Amino acid sequence: MVPTAWACRAAGMEVVVAAPPYCLPAVHRTGLPAVPVGDATEAVRKGPPRFSRDWGSDRPWPAGWTSRPELLDETQSAVLEFTAGKQLHKAAGMVEDLVAFARHWRPDVVVCDVLCHAGPVAAAAVGVPHVSHGWEVATMAHTERTGRTGGLRPEYTALFARFGLPPRPCSDRMIQLAPPAMTVPASLGQTEIPMRYVPYNGSGALPPWLRTRSQRPRVCVTSGLALGGFDKETAADAMRAFVGPLAGLDIEVVLAGTADQRDLAAGLPGGARFAESPPFHQLLPSCDAVIHHGGAGTAMTAVHAGVPQVILPQSPPHTEIAYRVEQAGAGVVVDPEADGGAVRDALLSVLGDGRYRAAVAAVRAERDAMPTPAEVCARWASAPAGELASPR
Repeated sequence: MVPTAWACRAAGMEVVVAAPPYCLPAVHRTGLPAVPVGDATEAVRKGPPRFSRDWGSDRPWPAGWTSRPELLDETQSAVLEFTAGKQLHKAAGMVEDLVAFARHWRPDVVVCDVLCHAGPVAAAAVGVPHVSHGWEVATMAHTERTGRTGGLRPEYTALFARFGLPPRPCSDRMIQLAPPAMTVPASLGQTEIPMRYVPYNGSGALPPWLRTRSQRPRVCVTSGLALGGFDKETAADAMRAFVGPLAGLDIEVVLAGTADQRDLAAGLPGGARFAESPPFHQLLPSCDAVIHHGGAGTAMTAVHAGVPQVILPQSPPHTEIAYRVEQAGAGVVVDPEADGGAVRDALLSVLGDGRYRAAVAAVRAERDAMPTPAEVCARWASAPAGELASPR
């Protein structure tokens, strides 16, 4: 969302980021003004320990489950109920402050992450459009609000009832960041605004080796930031599953991770590097492949860089993202429970089969044809009050 926010600022609009207190340091690093809403703590953000166990399913969820929850079995439905309750609990903790700020500041539009269920309440409270942002879980957000029955959950309608408002079942508009080949099928009734995905990975220094093309295939291995919501043991196990099978291959491995993952680089092929929290949009263009967990940011940044992917999804949403990448021919999905041989075979396949790089190039071309955040936000800035539309 940061490129969108800055595009709005560059177009002459005022932007304020409303976020829980624990998110403010990250917001401050973007250079955007922020206001704290709610008193959510780190413990609430991560949820109880069993979250990682239940959400880190030992078998893939069915393709398309985010738009067709009836595909889920009873166990999977119970896990989704738990996560929906967690997200709605977060919303309940911030909605009072968010609505109060919206009534004070009087925005013309509320743009929020699709899983921020307090956002549509704030938009309704001041009578402005609500625009959701985030391609990979848009239909999941709708599922969280409705469940398997199709009716709105009482916890969701209660957010609106606090202010005497009728509930909004979905956003008025949704920013669609996915190229057509990777779009998640959905029919939720809102108008889609196509927008080119522009990576935002924060700042960072470019090491000299990044400016030199490797003599061997360079492979990035990462679990992104998404595994921060899991306990450390689960996150470490995931990284070992990514890294272990690479020993003995004639490749240059770049392990991109956090400081506490540095020891995982031990035992890798000679010349392996550890890159601490690098800007992925600078790292990936120098790579020939990337092995990752299925995070939306990593997957879309790999498309931006034109790099084939090997994905070991670590949660149901990651699996859905992985299916989209594989469907487009831009990578291979490996069951996280498979042995190391499956990871090696998948990597050798994307490195040696030119069809993967050709498919990535085609998806990247689709992405490049989409309107930039600057184009979309300039359109918003010049549109009549209350009107939001695609520049196409």
